[in-house]
Amino acid sequence: MKKLFIMVILAVMATGLFALDLGGIKGTWKDAKWDADWTFSADGHIVLSLSSTGEKIFDFNESTISDFKVDAGTKGVTISFYCKETERAYKFTKGVSLSTDLDMVINPDWTDEDYSVSIKLK
Repeated sequence: MKKLFIMVILAVMATGLFALDLGGIKGTWKDAKWDADWTFSADGHIVLSLSSTGEKIFDFNESTISDFKVDAGTKGVTISFYCKETERAYKFTKGVSLSTDLDMVINPDWTDEDYSVSIKLK
């Protein structure tokens, strides 16, 4: 089990997508289904913006999110949090592979139907 955990950590470090400080992701990923860019910055902000115009839709940060978690397991590394203002829970997973894609799942409070998509690094 220790070897598997070490392999997961090494795979994540090799991709350079998750920093060691709280597992923060750095870069911009595009959700082509909704013309949306998700930008993860080193300062801990996650900014959602329109891909076509660059207009900022929402800034997720320490004051707007709760229940922030970073989990590493056999399937990869997952960052999750809840935003009361948007009434949604968010989960971003980087699988154990050389792919730069992130699997994103958004769980709205008002429905049992989640939005799930693989977003591509820009």
